[in-house]
Amino acid sequence: MLEKPYHHGDLQNALIEAGIELINEKGIGQFSLRKVAAICGVSHTAPYAHFKDIDALMTAMSEHVTNQFMKVLHAAVKRNSNGKSAIRALGRTYISFFAKHPNYYQFLFYNSDVTIDLDNDNAGDYQPFALFRESVYKILDGFPPAQKKRTLIALWSQVHGITALLTNKHIKYSGDWRNIIDSMKGKIL
Repeated sequence: MLEKPYHHGDLQNALIEAGIELINEKGIGQFSLRKVAAICGVSHTAPYAHFKDIDALMTAMSEHVTNQFMKVLHAAVKRNSNGKSAIRALGRTYISFFAKHPNYYQFLFYNSDVTIDLDNDNAGDYQPFALFRESVYKILDGFPPAQKKRTLIALWSQVHGITALLTNKHIKYSGDWRNIIDSMKGKIL
């Protein structure tokens, strides 16, 4: 499954995707620029044309996934500017994105430097979570801070938890996980 020879084109993105796949399949301990190059079928020095070192590739991998994820999340918010429908749209989009890219979820939340501070509203939090928090807080304007935080954690736990289940290759479910979000209407908000 890891053998995906590179056929002239966008080597940088091929290396990023191969790196994500390698970490997910073999673990961070087996991750190296040389192995990523081998997966892409290029010389072991080829990655250095794009990445200074392994840390630069890891950073690029995280940025690659985050940028794609933020693009679809922003589109969902733009299409659904009404408070509660925006939250549901974010939840459905979150689930849909990782259903299409389960390797991204595994990489981001188990092997990258993604940080989310549930105790504090930290400007350095992972961008998709910060967008979700901002959207939840917008519809809870005027509520006490503790209630806003509890609601945020409950909502995000549902979305992130469903996503954790659907990206786990050992859990089988034939339904559409996005419909679970719709079935929870009014349960928290």
